[in-house]
Amino acid sequence: MGDFNEVRDDSEILGSNFNMSFVRVFNDFIDSLDLVDIPLGGPHFTWSDKWSSKFSKLDRFLVMEGFLVSFQYLSTIVLEKNIPDHRPILLLEHRVDYGPLPFRLFHSWFDMAGFDNFLLKSKLGVWNSNHRDMVGIKRKNMQDLLETIDSSIMEDEGYAILREQRVSLLKEMSDLDHLLQVDLAQKAKIQWGDEGDENSIFFQGILNRKRRQIAICGLMIDGVCVD
Repeated sequence: MGDFNEVRDDSEILGSNFNMSFVRVFNDFIDSLDLVDIPLGGPHFTWSDKWSSKFSKLDRFLVMEGFLVSFQYLSTIVLEKNIPDHRPILLLEHRVDYGPLPFRLFHSWFDMAGFDNFLLKSKLGVWNSNHRDMVGIKRKNMQDLLETIDSSIMEDEGYAILREQRVSLLKEMSDLDHLLQVDLAQKAKIQWGDEGDENSIFFQGILNRKRRQIAICGLMIDGVCVD
């Protein structure tokens, strides 16, 4: 963990020259050791120069896959900057118990527009698949817009207006992510047949990785991280 002084792709750098050869060496190092780069929550960049003209993601946690098996509820966050150029990064284990869910009917379906118009199982399956595809496209477009807004804010262009747009956009993305979280939590509590049981370790690994990617471990309120 800590400052590796290198990025992994061009999305992790802003305002500086991107050196592909250095990036390739760093990624080869990570791949050769079978390390997992745990996604960081919070601000996208962990380092900036004193003029706030250059930004990079230089700090990260690299762990073995076995570490994630032993600690299945890990989440990470980039904290507010309190030293000259780097933001501290925090790794913690946050357990969430969603309780027993006895039915295969996804609870998120009740929150989706048009659910009441479908009564047959086959139609529900098609409707759910189409809806997921549309949600995925919408989520990707919103993420791209968010990155554009963040870049403009860092360049101090229309900060006040963009900040309001960013808050509204994050709320919409949170609503979309909530539907996926409900489904993932329900799946984790259900036995999906013999094949699912035989691959339970693999299946749980996928869920745990997804949980770390979408986890919100806390909020920064007046400079304090609150769970």
